[in-house]
Amino acid sequence: MPHPHLIGRPPASTPADLAASSGRGRDIPNDLLREASIRLGIMSLMGAVLWVSGTVLDHLANRVMGHWGEGAGTLHFPDAISAAGIVSSLALFAYTRTTGRDPRFILDLGLGYMVFTAFLIGMIWHWEAVPREWTVQPMITWIGVVVLMFAAIVPSAPVKTLVAGLIAVSMNPIGMLIARARGSWEFGSSGNVLLMHYPDYMLAGVAVVVSHVVTRLGQQVTKAREMG
Repeated sequence: MPHPHLIGRPPASTPADLAASSGRGRDIPNDLLREASIRLGIMSLMGAVLWVSGTVLDHLANRVMGHWGEGAGTLHFPDAISAAGIVSSLALFAYTRTTGRDPRFILDLGLGYMVFTAFLIGMIWHWEAVPREWTVQPMITWIGVVVLMFAAIVPSAPVKTLVAGLIAVSMNPIGMLIARARGSWEFGSSGNVLLMHYPDYMLAGVAVVVSHVVTRLGQQVTKAREMG
């Protein structure tokens, strides 16, 4: 007969360290956060490429269609906006490639980069003069797409994603209000800014769900590692 082994009485309560690790507040592993910061750097580099190619193609298209006339070869204010996007994108890429950086701070910085990029898109989207016959219609813009991309690629807490996403998609309405103040677009009631861009706000809500899924996957990796 095998000898019985005494394994001790079960504890009256769960140890504090295990209880904390089994809750919803479990952190994402550092190696996954570092990989996410690398993806953020690649995304910012792609952003720089898109700003450059978009600006060049815009000049070529306007030259072919003759929209700018004799000024087709000169620089305009949207070019300055594109330059700001290029500089910020390359700066973030270089920062993510610097060793010893805290990946959590880099990901938070990425949310700030997303908001700044949305501001630039909102300004360039509504900068040019709009014909009077144009009507306000709901539409999805690049800002909504950018918010979704960040939620899927850069893991952040859903609350952070919600706040940053709402600020980002608000840049188009702000751009419309600035356009009206400049006299380049008279679109009627101020409520039309929300009518036109409410689809982007819906995408910001979808981004929160995507962020929750991504962060939960990272937390499940931590749980699996704790269980061995």
